[in-house]
Amino acid sequence: MAVALVDQEDAWLRLSTLQHFAYCPRQAALLIDGVWADNYLTVQGTAGHEHVDSGKTDYRRGAIVHHRVPLVCHRWRIRGVADAIEQDANGTLMPVEHKRGRGAGDEFPSIVQVVGQALCLEEMLGSTVPEVALYITKERRRDRYRTDDYRTRVIALIEEARVRLRGHIDPIFQARLCTSCSVQNACQPRGAQWR
Repeated sequence: MAVALVDQEDAWLRLSTLQHFAYCPRQAALLIDGVWADNYLTVQGTAGHEHVDSGKTDYRRGAIVHHRVPLVCHRWRIRGVADAIEQDANGTLMPVEHKRGRGAGDEFPSIVQVVGQALCLEEMLGSTVPEVALYITKERRRDRYRTDDYRTRVIALIEEARVRLRGHIDPIFQARLCTSCSVQNACQPRGAQWR
């Protein structure tokens, strides 16, 4: 049984851990424990990040695009790396998270990650980040979200994750999520209710 390694009350959380926790708390706990396995979805996701992982800066549609930007927020004790931060002509910043698909039909986990990036940027630069975006690579489509529409839910999730990842999280079979999960063999969610 995997037990998450977040053992300090003031432990920092990675932005990617928040995304995994929003998808499935058990998955996040396994990843913190060092469990990893690729499946075709994770391989395609890695391939889709080739350009954004370059760390370079380029220009698109009148905006400066910074790739692979390290972020930190001391207030909420979260940190990570943004795929891209766009800066428009007025200096307004917008994090853009690149995802292969829509996460088993639920975009909320990815929105959690990119709103977490906005919280970091706001603290680091002392400015407001009004919008965030997801770029779905297999659709070549971008969806924008107002940061304030998700801010309260994301902060609550940060606090919940920090508490729950300190303990053991039992597997729960959720067909829609588990069939896409690369660590389901380590999780063994099927039949967990009969163990």
